[in-house]
Amino acid sequence: MRGKSGLALGLAIGYVFGTKAGRERYEQLGQSARRFAADPSLQRLQSELGGLFNASRQQLTATVEGKATRAAEKVEEARERPSAGATPAGNSTARTRTSRSSGGSRSSGSGSRSSGKSGES
Repeated sequence: MRGKSGLALGLAIGYVFGTKAGRERYEQLGQSARRFAADPSLQRLQSELGGLFNASRQQLTATVEGKATRAAEKVEEARERPSAGATPAGNSTARTRTSRSSGGSRSSGSGSRSSGKSGES
């Protein structure tokens, strides 16, 4: 029993001294971080990088706004075009579908299938 109580006492003493040393080291690291943050060269670097990022952000914003404005103008132009049965020049898919459906070979539906069977009988 004496060995167990000695071990427990040793662990308790080690814990107390360890936490005290840990706390001192923690405070020392915090102090170093505060000194580093207060360093004038670091503050100058932060301001230069902040200015660089702000300039890049403003340039990106202007570019995106310009592209969005042009896209909106193109959409408006497309809406304002006369649509008297003509497909827009850029819409090749609509023309392809129209030519396929008007051709007899690719016609889908039950009417063409039944007419083929009635001709064979």
